[in-house]
Amino acid sequence: MILAIVVAFFVGAISAIFGVGGGFILVPVLNSALGIPMNIAVGSVVSYVLGPATTALLYRNVQWTSWRLPLILSGGLSVGVFLGGSTLNFFTHSETVSIDAETLVLRVYLGLLSALGMFSLWESERATRFRPIPRGWLNRILLPPVIRIRDWNNRTLSVPMFVWFGVSVGFLSGLLGISGGLLIVPGLLYLFAVDAQKTVVTSMVVVWLVSFQSTILHAWSGNVDIKLVAALLAGGTIGARVGSSIGRRLGSQQLRRNFGILAICTAIFVAIRLSISASR
Repeated sequence: MILAIVVAFFVGAISAIFGVGGGFILVPVLNSALGIPMNIAVGSVVSYVLGPATTALLYRNVQWTSWRLPLILSGGLSVGVFLGGSTLNFFTHSETVSIDAETLVLRVYLGLLSALGMFSLWESERATRFRPIPRGWLNRILLPPVIRIRDWNNRTLSVPMFVWFGVSVGFLSGLLGISGGLLIVPGLLYLFAVDAQKTVVTSMVVVWLVSFQSTILHAWSGNVDIKLVAALLAGGTIGARVGSSIGRRLGSQQLRRNFGILAICTAIFVAIRLSISASR
């Protein structure tokens, strides 16, 4: 458990520096470096994330009006979390499939982190050239029913597109043990062109909803190790304080570029772990 505290400290610091959840680093490291079974790593990490997510929500004093977009997403998120968690349990306990849960999760992590890392590097490079990426890619697809959101500059929103976005985020969260903020922030910014400030608040609410739902699902399935969660909370809390002071000194473009490098490095670590497993 001491190793888990040390890992959580460094991951907590990294999370605070970049303003993202640390699940995308914690799950591969706990599984690959500390030998914790994949289903336990996923379930324990989402339970750990629920603590900081609750604290952040209370500290920010989020108003009820800020729950509108998350509540529209909540139906899709719930379905996605259930499907993701059920998929993990199926591959964990099934003897009829040729791929186990560990390999499945690591492969999905490899693809997701590679895509996010390359996108962050591309986006930061365009920003330095004053050529920002066009936003609102999915706003052009207005599948009925369509609603108009007053707090969103009275723009229209396709409910099916938004719900399916929630299903996708929830599925990956339930399967991988991530909080959802890693996907929600770029998704709202670039797919739906939501204002940056509203994106941050919406992401905080969504992270809490996803963490709460995932914790219940994985606890019900027996995937949560309470001692491991306590160790992660102890190390992550201290690390977050250290990382916050470092993050204030970095510019936004530098943060995006460094996050892209971090995601690519994590993807390389996962790829090495997969290649070692394949060679056995």
